[in-house]
Amino acid sequence: MSFALCLRMRFRYKDQRGKIVVLQDVTWLAQAVKNGVITPDTPLSVGDEEEFRSAALIVAYQQVVVALERNRLGTTVPVVSGGSRAATRPSTKARIGVFVLLGAAMLALVFFLTRAPDATPSAVSATSTPSPEMQTALRGLVTEFGDSIALRQHGLEEWLAEQGLEQRVHGRALQAPASLRAIRTAVAGYVARVEALVSGASVLASRLVLRADSMEGTDGVRHGLFAAAGDALRDWERDLAAWADMQRGTAATLDSLAEFTLERQQSFVVRDGQPVFLSRSDAARFREIVAGLDDLASKERRWADDVLARNPSWMAALAPADRPAFHRTQRQRSNQ
Repeated sequence: MSFALCLRMRFRYKDQRGKIVVLQDVTWLAQAVKNGVITPDTPLSVGDEEEFRSAALIVAYQQVVVALERNRLGTTVPVVSGGSRAATRPSTKARIGVFVLLGAAMLALVFFLTRAPDATPSAVSATSTPSPEMQTALRGLVTEFGDSIALRQHGLEEWLAEQGLEQRVHGRALQAPASLRAIRTAVAGYVARVEALVSGASVLASRLVLRADSMEGTDGVRHGLFAAAGDALRDWERDLAAWADMQRGTAATLDSLAEFTLERQQSFVVRDGQPVFLSRSDAARFREIVAGLDDLASKERRWADDVLARNPSWMAALAPADRPAFHRTQRQRSNQ
């Protein structure tokens, strides 16, 4: 597995006194490099590795150096000290060129895909008093992320509507095997789109964190923006993960409903739009599946209300027609 896809990556380094210091994730590593705490010669280890090596020899450090290059993000790139070994190794500029060409996508992901979901706020964002300029910039970044996610969620809702799932789980459609099989096919596409949305959101969050570092600059006006943006977008990422779990649950429940009714086509009839089963146990199972859909829809609405309460400006800039409704397929319960 490549470094950029290893979750919960931590680092350790030895300070000038030989004391081992733990860094919770790449964001902390980047901050330490930016502050000059970690230099190319600093002993550094990745994850559970016992061996400490010079930071300049570790891929994670090299990637952070590239991300913090002055002409991209407004800070100074540490210069690798050399001696005779420097002549036999590719220059720092050459290595940077290789990483830019081969690792651009990795750099976009590295800050967030490696950060633990339950990571505590960074020391910078926890202790600094934010300036008005920093707060304004932070709100803009967080709003951009939230509204972008909302647009993607709305797009998913539109796709679901095109699949006609509401009609397929109601009335006579329950006695149409082709319609039920279409539900199972749509469910696979549903899950794939949810995963793509979450993955795309991670990339966007990474880009916004890098932009935050660029905006922070070196004049101190927006000091702490880099770390604060990382923490704020991590909170958003946790919220999005909870929403994605609901979507996976909805997809699995729809698949169960389709499978169940396919297997019992000869065991029920439809009256007044409702299935009436010959077996009480079958009727109870059907009601249980439907109740699961209703429960997931309610959870999603509560999720949206909670996120909006914590982010009052969320979706305010979006036209009502572009906002997600945050409810999924629901149907009336069986009359049994």
